[in-house]
Amino acid sequence: MIDDCQNPASQEQSDVIRSVSSNHQSSIINHQFLLRHWFLIALVMGVILAGARPDWLHPLTAKVPPRGVVGLALFLMAWGLESRSLGRAALRPLPVLGAVLVSYGVLPALGWLAGRLVTEADYRIGLLIITSVPCTLASAVLWTRMAGGSEATALLVILLTTATSWLATTAWLTWTTGATVGVDSAALMRELLVVLVLPVAVGQLARASPPLVRLAHRGQTVLGVVSRLLIFSIILKAAADVATRLAARTDLPSPGLLLGTAGLCVGLHLTALFVGLLGGKALGFDRPSCIAIAFAGSQKTLPVALLLFETYFKEAHPLAVVPIVFYPVGQLVLDTFIAEQLARRGGLVELPRRGQQ
Repeated sequence: MIDDCQNPASQEQSDVIRSVSSNHQSSIINHQFLLRHWFLIALVMGVILAGARPDWLHPLTAKVPPRGVVGLALFLMAWGLESRSLGRAALRPLPVLGAVLVSYGVLPALGWLAGRLVTEADYRIGLLIITSVPCTLASAVLWTRMAGGSEATALLVILLTTATSWLATTAWLTWTTGATVGVDSAALMRELLVVLVLPVAVGQLARASPPLVRLAHRGQTVLGVVSRLLIFSIILKAAADVATRLAARTDLPSPGLLLGTAGLCVGLHLTALFVGLLGGKALGFDRPSCIAIAFAGSQKTLPVALLLFETYFKEAHPLAVVPIVFYPVGQLVLDTFIAEQLARRGGLVELPRRGQQ
């Protein structure tokens, strides 16, 4: 009798405990999701805000210096990377060369073919520009690290593609666009030395001091966050400029054309990424090298693309900036999930235990 009378109360207590436990687990999962994807959430919200109200952001984005942002991001990346890792990657150059082949061979050729599907000449030019520029200057290392790949290989790809962009990018754009791009190669190389090579050299020299090495090791997470925020500022600036440029036109492009162009940008990036990942595996490279080839070979730099657009194509093809922005935004969104899945498969991310999902 007593047990029968106590059962309802006991059952009610059990239900309350299970409810509290379930809510607690749900809160933990939501917290973990925010920690892992805060950059993705900020990126999506920032691009939406830039598209809806670019006038709100223009006073801030106008003050963002692309060259300074890129230089600082690379310094932080180089400061946190062991010199011995760069040396080991340089002794095994085949993965680096494979990524360069994807970046300057496969992807520009695919961009030229995809451009033939686009009826709008400006979008076609934009696809050619964004697929012909060097590897992105910071996010390739960040996403390679996130996925468990070789950071040193990714950084060497950045160095090599950027140092040779005066030749490779100019050749592709001259051939595919029919335009004569008058680039002062000596001046461009000097600029690349200042913006790219110098920050990396200073970052590696900083590791000669043991206290700075310990500081970089302890603050690796902070350095990654700051680097992502620098990338975010460049994306926000470009998105606000695109929205302003579109709002100033009387003949707006059709939504179907915009969506089709966005789809082409996504398709080009994913194709290059899987060519690098599966191609590296087929050639017998180790997993970290394959991951570096995938991200460094498929990601493209927004600042250099914007520089080329502003200098050579802005007047004749003002809407070429649209795919130039679509491609890097898409690569950052997609690669966040791809890097997480690669990390899970490599055992770098702790999976939820049974009963905690």
